[in-house]
Parts: sequence; C-alpha cells; structure tokens
Amino acid sequence: MRRRWFSLAGLLVIVAVVLSFTFISRSSAEDKASANDSGTTIGLLSANTGQATAQVATAAASASPTTGTTIGDGTYASVADLVEAVNPAVVTVINEQTFSGFGQSGQGSVQPVGSGTGFIISTDGYIVTNNHVVEGSEALQVIFADGKEVDATVVGADPVSDLAVIQIPASDVTATLTLGDSDALQVGESVVAIGSALGEYTNTVTEGIVSGLGRALDDDNGAGLANLIQHDAAINPGNSGGPLLNLNGEVVGVNTAVVRYATNGEPAEGLGFAIPSKTVKEITAKLIEQGSVERPYLGVSYTALTPEVAASLNISVQEGAYVQDVGTDSPAAAAGIESGDVIVSIGGTQLDADHLLQDVLFQHEPGDTVKVEVYRPSSDQTMTLDVTLATRPSNP
Repeated sequence: MRRRWFSLAGLLVIVAVVLSFTFISRSSAEDKASANDSGTTIGLLSANTGQATAQVATAAASASPTTGTTIGDGTYASVADLVEAVNPAVVTVINEQTFSGFGQSGQGSVQPVGSGTGFIISTDGYIVTNNHVVEGSEALQVIFADGKEVDATVVGADPVSDLAVIQIPASDVTATLTLGDSDALQVGESVVAIGSALGEYTNTVTEGIVSGLGRALDDDNGAGLANLIQHDAAINPGNSGGPLLNLNGEVVGVNTAVVRYATNGEPAEGLGFAIPSKTVKEITAKLIEQGSVERPYLGVSYTALTPEVAASLNISVQEGAYVQDVGTDSPAAAAGIESGDVIVSIGGTQLDADHLLQDVLFQHEPGDTVKVEVYRPSSDQTMTLDVTLATRPSNP
C-alpha cells in the first residue's frame, strides 16, 4: 500500500497573510525536472502538512556552549545532558524570498516564506539541512537556540537526495555536531530528534526508537526515497533538516519526511523518516567540494514495478523498473533498452522496493560500464546488456 508522505518544512505567516508556498520535497534520482532520465513521472510532494501561526520564536533557554566544542564523542548520563550539549549546534533556517502580496512572487520586499532546521558540522560554519528548506531562497537567515540571528549562504544543494549545505561565518560557530555511523544502528535503539516544530517551537526535542532500517517511501507514481531510517520520535513541519541523534550525541540521520495518511485515508502515527548519516556524509562532502553532485545518467523514464503494477500490465516479473520511455541518444538507447522493458538489475544489484533504480545507479560513476539485466515482455526473454553511463545533464 502506498502511503501519503510529506516533507517537514514549516511555513510562516507573513503580514497576516498565510502564504501557501510549497517546497519541493524530493524527486527521483533522475528527477521529474529531468523527465527524460527519471521517467518516474513523479510530482512535487507537498510540504504543506501544517502552517505555523507565528514567526520562529527564540528558545527560552539553551546551554552556554564552549567555543569550538565538538559534540558526539561521548556518552551522556541522560537525554537532558545530551540536549544541553547539542542545542548550540542546532539552528532554525529561514527561507526568504520576494513576494508582492497574496503569495505572488514578483516585485516587493524579501520576506520569510518558510522555515526548517539545520545543524552545524564544522568550525568553518557549514550547516546541513534539507534541499526543500532552502530551495528558491533569495536570502537565508539562521537563528540559534539562544535567539542570535545571522545571515547564511547556500554552498550547494542536491534535490535528488533532498540535502543542502549552507554556511555562516566561522566566528559565529560555538559548537558542531559529529556525523555518526548509521550502518551501526539497530532496530529498537533509542534516538532523539531536534527541530523547529511548526516553525514556531525552536529546538523542540522528542525521543523515540529506530522502528526500521532500509525503508523506502514512494509517491503515487512509485518514485521516492530509499534506505531511510524509520523512527517514532515525533516530528512535524519545521523539523526538516534537523538531526536525528543516537545517545552518544552523534547525528545518525537527517529528518526529512513523515507519513500522515495511507492512500485509503487511514491516519498514521509515529512514522517519521530520516536520511541516514552515511548518505549525508557522501553528499555533503561533494556539495562542499564542488557545490553540486555529479550523477550517472541512464536515460529512461520508468515506474517502479510492484506486484500490483505487474498484474495490471500482465507482466510475469514482479519487481524492477518498468521503462516508459527511452531518451534519444541516451546510454539506454545505445545499449538497446526499449520502452516496455523491465530493468531487473543494475551491476548485479536487484531492483526492488528497497533498491530503487536511482539509488542503485548512484553506486556507480559516470563513465562506468555496467551490466543491466532487462526482461522484455514482448518476447518473454531476459537479456543482459552492457551500458556505459553518462553524466546526468542539467536539463536532459
């Protein structure tokens, strides 16, 4: 059953008018903006799960940080001690854009239109947050737990992973957080989430457990995020980009989405999802180094195959990526992949609900030649093709 899931960016009231600005929470690794390559035909996923009724409030209390302190290298006696230590490195991120009234972009003053959370990872002032928190920003403001406000700039952003790095002056850094080992997480392990819930309750702390690992979220067209940490610490709009911490104070994930309802309308609770720190390390390193993430390009539009979809298409293969279209002059076309084919595996990795095409592709580099197993329903044959991946163009 597909579930309706939402990103967690909070919205603010501007001059008594509630702006219904929607962040793009994510798209496939070869996203809809690059329709020739994603084919996942996914839409933009709404972040409007709630609207704050006031601007971000400053925290009433926070720890007095020790300058240059790096958090995450020790065990704390209690969650309260952990929170006291990490709070100075967790910030609210305000997205400011030009609006002329009634939520319309254009001439006018630069005003806050949305908010999320971020956390400082280096003494250079680098802050990790979600792409959908900062997307479209003309200016960014960071608010510390003690109420201090500083301007920030975007270093790099990656819509595919929904991660971004922004930066503040190094002189404003008082503490940083450590990225831990998400691969070491165990189901049932306690975790703590911190974020600016509803864009109003700065550095709200919630505790829960890891409910599942390697989870995938899909939208109505079968695309989405994979390899996520599922947890039941309460998260809400405004928590986007905030840290999920283990009890050592290490960041093991970045909160990005929550499931509120199943597609049949049934309400859901305790279904929060975070991007694992392993992915965060890989992506942020590239964003800091080059401002963007270079990704391999296959050149297909596809729908993730499920048993239900396979039955509707009268296809015997139950999992994989059903190719809807093949881009002209793409690596897929050159290798002989056709519309109607099912990509079963890439480089020996089977495609399934926990191994989406875009994530498996990202295990390879542009220029790599990989073996792609393809099932062709028209002839009821399976073949293995050698495909040389290209670099994903900006606008394929």
